[in-house]
Formats: sequence, structure tokens, C-alpha cells
Amino acid sequence: MSIQHSILTYTGRYISLTEPHEAEFHITDIAHALSQSCRFGGHTRQFYSVAQHSVLVSQMVPVEYRLQALLHDAAESYFGDMVQPLKGLPSMGPYRDYERVMQSRLFDTYGVTPTPESTEAVKRADLQMLAAERRDLMAPDLSPWPILDGIFPRHASISPLMPVSAEALFLKRFKELAGVL
Repeated sequence: MSIQHSILTYTGRYISLTEPHEAEFHITDIAHALSQSCRFGGHTRQFYSVAQHSVLVSQMVPVEYRLQALLHDAAESYFGDMVQPLKGLPSMGPYRDYERVMQSRLFDTYGVTPTPESTEAVKRADLQMLAAERRDLMAPDLSPWPILDGIFPRHASISPLMPVSAEALFLKRFKELAGVL
């Protein structure tokens, strides 16, 4: 495998960002990278990882959708957590395409088969977490976020974890849902 367009992971594997069909994913790489990645480009009042976000989203959906919810941002372990205003720009279409291919390959690897119903449930929980994260972790602000119209935040407050704890929590949740590490 050529390392062009690839990254070296925490466990020493090269993962191609353009051709992930040949990838040998390891859940430890995913958990570690997501635990090191701060939501909102780091613009939270305290460090808050994508790994913790993913675990919390996985707790908000029906049982049969929980692994999909836990892994819904897994591609970010290879691409990073790009802030939505940038990611949503029309010129970022090719980036989004690469990320979609990676996410699809990750779902295939871990036995997740998204359906319209599961995808909708995960998206709703993700938005409820976004509303809670805004409430609990961001600078106070009253500006409307159109993406949150009609969305109510999860009731419980978020207590951010440090990366080591978030990684352990993600791996524990993965083992609960997938039955293996």
C-alpha cells in the first residue's frame, strides 16, 4: 500500500484517506483519536471530546441503533472534527465525499447497516446533544442556530471528561455494544 494520501495512526497503521476500502481499522485508533479531538474546534469552555459526545449520543437512541450512534463520527478519527460552517461550504463537497466513503467503510467494518430510521434517530440525538453542548459548554449566546429549530437539548448536564477517561469510556461502550474489542 502506498502511503500517499494516508495517515499514520496511533497503533502504527497507515490508513488511506482516499481509498479506505483497503484499510485495517482498529477501534483503539478510533477511540484514541476521537478522545483527543475537541468539539467545536476547541471553542468550548472546557475540553470536550468527540469520543464523549459519541458515547452520549449512543445513550439516547433505541438499543438497535446504539452502535451506529457510537460510531456516527468515527470518520473524524481520520479526518478531524471540522467545524460545520466550513464543512458545509459548497467548495467542501469533495471533502464531504471522502468523509462519507470513510464513514461507510467504517460502518461496514463494524457491522453497522444504517437504515433511514436509524439514521434519522441518530441525527436527532446528535442535534439534541448539540443543543445540550451549546447550553453547557459554549460561551453564553442568544443568537439563533437554525439547525436547532424545534430541537430540545438532552436534559442532563454534560460533565466533560479528559481525553484518557473519554477514550476508556468509548472503548467500554464499544465493547458493550459490539461484544468485542
